[in-house]
Amino acid sequence: MKIGIMGLHYGHIGGMFRSATSAPNGTLVGIVEPDDTLYEKYTADQSIPRYHSLEDLLDKAKPDLILEGLTHPEKAPVVETCAQAGVHLLLDKPLCPNETDYQRIKTAVETHNIRLSMFFTSRSHPAFIALREAILSGDLGDIVSLISTHPHKLGTRMPDWYFDPSSYAGTFHDLAGHGVDQIRWLTGAEYIGVHALGTLQKHTQKPKRLEMDHVQASFQLSNGALATLTADWLTPRDAPSFGDTRFILMGTEGSAHLRAYADNHVLIVSNKSGTYEPELPPSQSDVFVQNYIDALSGGQENFISTADVLAVARACLTAEASARREGEFLNIE
Repeated sequence: MKIGIMGLHYGHIGGMFRSATSAPNGTLVGIVEPDDTLYEKYTADQSIPRYHSLEDLLDKAKPDLILEGLTHPEKAPVVETCAQAGVHLLLDKPLCPNETDYQRIKTAVETHNIRLSMFFTSRSHPAFIALREAILSGDLGDIVSLISTHPHKLGTRMPDWYFDPSSYAGTFHDLAGHGVDQIRWLTGAEYIGVHALGTLQKHTQKPKRLEMDHVQASFQLSNGALATLTADWLTPRDAPSFGDTRFILMGTEGSAHLRAYADNHVLIVSNKSGTYEPELPPSQSDVFVQNYIDALSGGQENFISTADVLAVARACLTAEASARREGEFLNIE
């Protein structure tokens, strides 16, 4: 399958690029990136044609799948252009910065019947794979309570648009999107309501002033479970990873405590299987693009589906809106 890349200048495009280059069922046919240094960096070991615009790439290289490494406001027009050409997309998180762009993306996808997937790498991370296996085995019973934390470092070279609420998708949407996806994946439930609160305590100096640097959101799920997620830019600069993620789940038959990234560890306490620490499987991130191509070739959705991408964005946008409205409970439709 022919793969094009739209943008190399933001997000997790490096991991997406590596996954694409290692996919035996895919061929990189073109890149659009105005920055000469970035283009040369990514093509140092292989020759990939360069195009001046997405339209030029679609017309001449005719890719079947586009990977994007773009800023948040750039995504909606790219989805619309690809949708009109019948080209599928693999997007980085978050999907979009506002409700208007969300509706543009949703309309384009539904009108032209293309597929979206998103590089939610945590689903492919060893600790989360092991946690899901424990849930599927019945060791936790029915999930009742979920607490997921998403701390992160705010680097000194963050781009200026991060500090513009009209361009940046927001602390919660940007950082906690992984957890919002995980909870749907682990429970099979949908989000039906949320109230959220945010604060700004650390990154207060202009011009590098965030709208919020810490957000907590409490979600109501369609199966009766409750989930609380936090997102913040408070991780110390000297921390050993970008953030030390924790996940605590309580079920009717057991509990799970997970730590990821700074260290990887899962502890299960189960009425069925006792107390144990599952062996962590290998990461699956390297085969993400390969598996997506297999799904597209078979006319199927990826394991992170179009519906998943839209549902996560819908929940995150609603949580951001609730935080801006000082914790008002909002239904998620």
